[in-house]
Amino acid sequence: MTRPKLPSVLQSQAAVQDVSTTKDQINTGLAKATNPSETPIFICAFTGCNRLFPSRERIMSHRKRDHDSEDDGNIITWNE
Repeated sequence: MTRPKLPSVLQSQAAVQDVSTTKDQINTGLAKATNPSETPIFICAFTGCNRLFPSRERIMSHRKRDHDSEDDGNIITWNE
């Protein structure tokens, strides 16, 4: 069975014009950059966990409940 072979240079072709997107849709932002003061994040870095929490208190209660540990190491954060 012979496999199809693509040419080393593909022929160019005209782009399809977008006729459905409005100017307002283009000008409306879809996402926003954030910073540590607006979006606190604490990640449980215990092996296989990687759950996200909004505060140190929440991650520590998770650790106590789910990992039976009060170890405050292995926490990934940009807030401290």
